Amino acid sequence: MLFVFVFGISGFFIYRGIQSSHYEGTAVPYIRQVLPQISTWNPEMMKEYMVPEVLETVSADNLTNLMKGLAKLGELQSIGEPSFQSKSTGGVVDSTQQPVVTYTVKAQYSTGEATVTISLLDKGESYQVYHFNFQSRALVQ
Repeated sequence: MLFVFVFGISGFFIYRGIQSSHYEGTAVPYIRQVLPQISTWNPEMMKEYMVPEVLETVSADNLTNLMKGLAKLGELQSIGEPSFQSKSTGGVVDSTQQPVVTYTVKAQYSTGEATVTISLLDKGESYQVYHFNFQSRALVQ
């Protein structure tokens, strides 16, 4: 029984490592490019990076209010190393399911540290932001 448990856990980490290495050379540089742009808190800039089908579900006022709320974090000062979390096949674009890869990254803002979770739609040769989440004490004050 212990062997099956250890084998299962080992298999999970090996699979996750393979998934992570597949995206490391492309998704990580994209995150390093896009996070500073998102962190300008400009709704128009955000629209350039978001999946159009996702943007259709968010009103312009809601996006503006979201960016105003996130602006409480202040200015981006540094980005830590993105950490692969998962790959799923939930991104539906043009009636086709496409892979979505999710990373977390620690980022330092002028008001303190934040943990950013960012999901990217894998479009083959490029990415688009599918979802993002910022967690920071500065956002609850």
